[in-house]
Parts: sequence; structure tokens; C-alpha cells
Amino acid sequence: MTTVIVGGGIIGAAAAYFLAERRETNVLVLERAQLGSGTTKGGLGGIRHQFVDELDVRLSRLAMSFWRVFDDITGARHDFHQRGYLFIANTDGGLEQLRASMPLYEKVGVNVEMVGRVSVAELVRGMRVDDVVGGRFGAEDGYGDPPQALAGFAAFAQLAGVQIKERTNVREIMRSGDRVTGVRTDDDEIAADRVLLATGCWTAPLAATAGVAVPIWPYRRSIMESQPIPQLSRAPMVIEWESGFHFRPKGNAVRFAMPNLTTDGGIEKGPPGPPSAYPGDYVPLDVPASLEPWVRARAAWRHPLFADVQIRSSWSCYYEMTPDDHPIVGPVPGVEGLFIAAGFSGHGFMHAPAIAQLVVEQMLDGRTRALDISDLSLERFQTGRRPFTATVL
Repeated sequence: MTTVIVGGGIIGAAAAYFLAERRETNVLVLERAQLGSGTTKGGLGGIRHQFVDELDVRLSRLAMSFWRVFDDITGARHDFHQRGYLFIANTDGGLEQLRASMPLYEKVGVNVEMVGRVSVAELVRGMRVDDVVGGRFGAEDGYGDPPQALAGFAAFAQLAGVQIKERTNVREIMRSGDRVTGVRTDDDEIAADRVLLATGCWTAPLAATAGVAVPIWPYRRSIMESQPIPQLSRAPMVIEWESGFHFRPKGNAVRFAMPNLTTDGGIEKGPPGPPSAYPGDYVPLDVPASLEPWVRARAAWRHPLFADVQIRSSWSCYYEMTPDDHPIVGPVPGVEGLFIAAGFSGHGFMHAPAIAQLVVEQMLDGRTRALDISDLSLERFQTGRRPFTATVL
């Protein structure tokens, strides 16, 4: 059987890896630009267990078991560090929101604990904590390098016989009746028994060519990187719960993620709602001029080492949003052979090994073996079922 993966980001590359690992032949990855040139190249690289829905936590556990041994399994190097995730709260209400998920972590068996102001100060030496009422720390969490991981997945897949074609734009999904028959590119028609759409925020218009409505839209987020600050090179990922301000080391530099700013100067940690029609507008991927002053001020408030922070580089990418901030993964109802793995709402990289393994099990075995992900089906939006809590952080 011939399998076509549309999309050469981290999800498409990981799916190619797992198909290769299952010794599938006739696998083709089509990427319209270069591998990883979409959302993958722009992500912060966080990997965490600290979610509010049990399925997310279990996906993180499955993914983390892979990230820990990535180098040994793929034969490639991945700059992964399990240095923890530290959420800090500035209000009693925020602290209670952090505390609310603790029974879930105990149930699933992940190492997460509530921490007081003194412990927060010990976890990140020198950080300002007089405005902090407490926090939550996951010692098993960490961060990695999305483009580097993608390269490892893709190299393994290619060595195993997977074909990867860059600069190949798929403009239509072909179907005959109730099954997929292939894809049409700008230059050719490619017959396929299975097609996986790992196309991020570009999924809705492509799926529509097969008569499938998919509620995924783009939402711009920005990242900034500082000059070297080696004193923080072993810090955990730090996230202010109320503001959405993040920072983590990247080598000796520090990377910052931040909320979007509204026109009246407020903060927007996630989109206010879905567009009137999908996929909505693809706003330009520039970095709004208002963000750097906000980041510099927020960083300087949080740690004295950021008092004279220099922003050496900045970029934006698209989050691929869904109405419940959870991905759509699995077979498309009513179209045999068509599968989707997209709409990760900022969590695609961290869950990539788990999602890829599971969607490949669906493709080859007709069901998942490692974890039940039926709640991630497109069907939930077709029927109005809502199994998840919508949350970006």
C-alpha cells in the first residue's frame, strides 16, 4: 500500500519515522517548502506533563518515554534537557488554579508538586519572588529543540526508504466516493491508499478539497532570544500563570515567549474565539513592535539578570488552533484512508512521538494499542461532543 504524508513538520516527520520503524514501504512525505519551515521552526520546545485533562498527561508520559531515549533509538542527537517546568502564581486565585490539577498528577503518577515562595527562589536563583504567592513544579518536564528532533526523525525515515519531497505543494486531496485515492500536487497526481494530513494550520483548506470540514485556524505567537546569560543556562522553564510570560535557557542564551497584546494594552494568552469561517486569516508573521518593550520590562521585573537584556533575535509562527485547544487525530469519518494529525494549539512538538506512534497504529492496525485517543477524533466537532477543557497554557 502507498502512504502519503502531507506536511514535513515535526508531526509528519515523526509519523514517517514510526511507519519506517514498522517497516512500511512506499511511504512518501510531501512538504510544500522545506522540512520544518512552518510552525516547527518557531516553537519554544517545551515538553511537560502539567495539563488539566488526563489524556494530555498520558500523552505526555508516552512522549516523554520516547524523548528520554531519542538519541539511542533514532541514532540522531536531540538537545533535550529534563530540567523541569515551574509555573508561578501572583495571586491566590492563580495558585488555586494550579493546585486544582494535583489530584490528576497523583492519579497518573507524574512527579509534580506545589511549591512555596522559598522553594521558587531556590529553583531559580536570584529570581524576584516578593510578588509570588507560590507555584507548581514538575521535575520530569523539560525542553528540547524541534528542528533538531525533526532532522533526526527524517534522517531515520529516509535511511529506511521513506521518500521525502520538499517544495512540492499539495493542492487537492483526491477521493472516489467514500475513500481517498491520492493527492494532486501543482505538477502531478499521486495515487495513495492512505493520506495523512499533518498540515497544521493549513489543514482546513486542504481538507475542504475532499469535502471535509475541519475547525483549525492560525493564531500568531512570537518568540525572542537574548544575549548569552550563562548564569541561567540550567534553569527550568518558568511560566507566569497570570501573564503567560515564559522564559527558558537555550544554550547560554534565554528564550522568551509572551502573550499577544491587545490594542488597549491588555494581554491575550490565547485567541478570543474561532473565526467565523475556517481557516480565518493568516496574519503576517512579523513580530509586533509593542512586544519587545513589554518583554524587556516584564523580564527585568522578574529577574535582575534581565535588567539590561538584549533581544538578539525574534520571530513569529502560527499556532494551529481548534475550538477546544486540542488536536484532531485519527481517521476522517466517512472517508476511508484519510487521516488527520493537526490542530495542536501549541503542544505539537512535546506530544509528537506519542501522536505519531498512535496515528500510525490507527493507520496500520485499525486501532491504537498504547493509548485510547478516540476523544481526539474529528467526530467530536461533528456531533458537538466536548470531552476537553479548553486551555492554551
